[in-house]
Amino acid sequence: MIKAEVNVTGTVKRNTGIRTDRNNNPYLSLIMTVCLPDAKQTNHSIDVFVSLPNAHQEDVATYTEGMRISVSGSLDIRKRGEELQFYLTGNLISTENVADLDAIGGTMTFRGHLKKENVYEEKSDKNGHPFIVFSAYSAEKVGESFVSTWVNFMRFPEKDADISTIIPDWMRSKAHMDISGDLQVSSFGGVVRLSCRVKDMQEHVYVQH
Repeated sequence: MIKAEVNVTGTVKRNTGIRTDRNNNPYLSLIMTVCLPDAKQTNHSIDVFVSLPNAHQEDVATYTEGMRISVSGSLDIRKRGEELQFYLTGNLISTENVADLDAIGGTMTFRGHLKKENVYEEKSDKNGHPFIVFSAYSAEKVGESFVSTWVNFMRFPEKDADISTIIPDWMRSKAHMDISGDLQVSSFGGVVRLSCRVKDMQEHVYVQH
C-alpha cells in the first residue's frame, strides 16, 4: 500500500475533457506533464493523470494545452510492467503563481516489507550527522500475479541522539512495516524513483479475530 497527499506542478499536456464516473457524476479529466530532476540526464518527463470531481463545462476552456498548473490531492502510484503510473484525484487546482520548476512533493503513507538482505546501511551527512538508508517494497495484485513497487527511505535520529535510537529490534530481513514521511519523486537515467524521509515507522502486526 502506497498512499500520498501531494502537490503537483506541471503543464497541461492536452486539452481537458469532462467524463462521468460509475454514479454518473461529472469530473474534469486532464493529463499533466511533469519534468523530474535526473542526475544522469537533463530531465525526464512523466504523465500524471488528473481527475477533479464536481466539474463544470466551463472548466474545459480554462485548463488548456500548455497551461502551467498546480494541483493538490491524493496520489495513487501503480506499477504497470516496469513503469510507474501516477493518478491524482485533485481537490484544488490553481493557475496563479505557479512555480517555474515542475515537482511532485508531499507526504507518503507506506505499508510493505524490508529487503531480504542488507536490510539497512548506516551513513553520515556532510556535517557528520548519522542516519540510515533502506529500501522496502509494497506488493499489489495485478491480474493473476503480484508486482512490487520499491521505495528508498532515509531516517535521521533526533538532534544529538545516537543512531541506535532509530534502529528498532524488529528491523530485520523482510519485516512487515508501516511508514509515514515526506515523499520525493525523482529520476535517475530515465528510471523514476520514489524516496521518503521517514517521520514515523513501526512494525505492522496482523491482528487475528
